[in-house]
Amino acid sequence: MEPFDLPTLNGLHLAQGLCDGVFLGAEALAGFPSLKTLPHTAQLGFHGVNVHGSESRNKSMVVHIQNIHEDRKTEDIANEFLDRRVFTGWPYLQEGLVVSVSDSLFKYEKMSVVPNVPPKVVSNPHAPQGLGHWKMKSERIEQAYSKKWGVITGDVEVLLHVRPLKGLL
Repeated sequence: MEPFDLPTLNGLHLAQGLCDGVFLGAEALAGFPSLKTLPHTAQLGFHGVNVHGSESRNKSMVVHIQNIHEDRKTEDIANEFLDRRVFTGWPYLQEGLVVSVSDSLFKYEKMSVVPNVPPKVVSNPHAPQGLGHWKMKSERIEQAYSKKWGVITGDVEVLLHVRPLKGLL
């Protein structure tokens, strides 16, 4: 071992607080967590959040996400979001491109049906095994956010299928 002496700040001064031009909240760069990107409420209560492999016996701060797309048709959501850039993995946001939208019965994708005509949204029913697969995916998302992070999403009724974007375009 060798002793280490911290450098002195003779003649220098520390600036208290954040530097000018720092982006916070919704304006922060992708990947920085923020609670300002989705409408939510929070409440202290018993929820059994997984802490170090076992359920918490104490109160936890539980975040309730407000569904701004409640009571909308899946087809309307597909028309709005297909081929659009979105951020996924809340609260650690990563940018991606929506390639399809699905609900418990159908998967919606943009397809060119007629050459030289803009693509339109087409719905395809899930295969018989796809119904159970979709339900399992939606329940896993809801369960992971609830027990792993203490975030109540409500029922997951629509899934956006997103391809991650790499680099700046």
